[in-house]
Amino acid sequence: MPKVAYFIPPESPMATISRDFIPAGWDVTMMDASVSSEEEQIDLVADADALIVFGAKPSEAVLRAAKKARLYQLGSAGYDGVDMQLTGELGMPVATASGTNAEGVAEQFIALTLALYRHLTWVDSSLREGEWVPERARGMETFEILGKTVGIIGAGYIGSTVMRLLQGFNCTILYNDILAKPELEEQYGARPASVDEIMSEADIVTVHVPLLESTRHFIGRRELALMKESAILINTSRGPTVDQDALVEALKARKIWGAGLDVFEVEPASGDNPLFALDNIVVSGHVAGPTRESFPRRAEFAFANIKRVLEGEEAINIVTAT
Repeated sequence: MPKVAYFIPPESPMATISRDFIPAGWDVTMMDASVSSEEEQIDLVADADALIVFGAKPSEAVLRAAKKARLYQLGSAGYDGVDMQLTGELGMPVATASGTNAEGVAEQFIALTLALYRHLTWVDSSLREGEWVPERARGMETFEILGKTVGIIGAGYIGSTVMRLLQGFNCTILYNDILAKPELEEQYGARPASVDEIMSEADIVTVHVPLLESTRHFIGRRELALMKESAILINTSRGPTVDQDALVEALKARKIWGAGLDVFEVEPASGDNPLFALDNIVVSGHVAGPTRESFPRRAEFAFANIKRVLEGEEAINIVTAT
């Protein structure tokens, strides 16, 4: 009987949905790593064949105790919170759930873009306060996505989904990725471009890369200075991929038109974050990925991936330290 240690708050929506996807005959125990003791967690993983992690991460001591574990399966796409050096030392493969949240994140890109272009947060507040239409929303500073040049940095599951959603907007699509994507070029008319080309040519720049040492602050003062004054930046990946101080400077000086952010340099973001004092950004609190529809996809994928490993196959979405 396969045994799985599932680190997740047992009463969370994801946990509730996950129970419907547990394969028959499997022993799956859910435990919240943020409230359970390290001793309890060590007991749980001692004879576990695999771990699933969605939320608080198990400690080094817990991972070292998981001597039988053949897979560290994340319920999320990001893996910057995993000690990849440690898992590599332990010979414990790490797999993400990349692709299961692609639709939600891609739709959040559209939502943030439209919120900026149509001043939705300001119109909402204005109307609630008794003013029919704020000056900024009377037309000359309101824009459409239609026909814009969109630069997509990172053309994986999410970036390619963004391309699909943009088809109805008749956009010119530029993309940058570590791999050439001829299938996306053919299907969506996307054109490969350098980061510098994207920053200087795009009306909308959207970031969809993992947080690695190579991507930390890879959009900084130099890159932001390349952008058109009418351009906007959307970030739904990880906050530190963009230099926050440089972004604040660019937004304050109106060197770019605006930004839509779901992620921040430090999370949870505090109320005194200088970004929140600006009137040309729209923000959300790292909520792009979790959706009612994505939870079943995450759960089904996690158990299926573990099953692959237990049957001697290679897991999907394996990641390595870079």
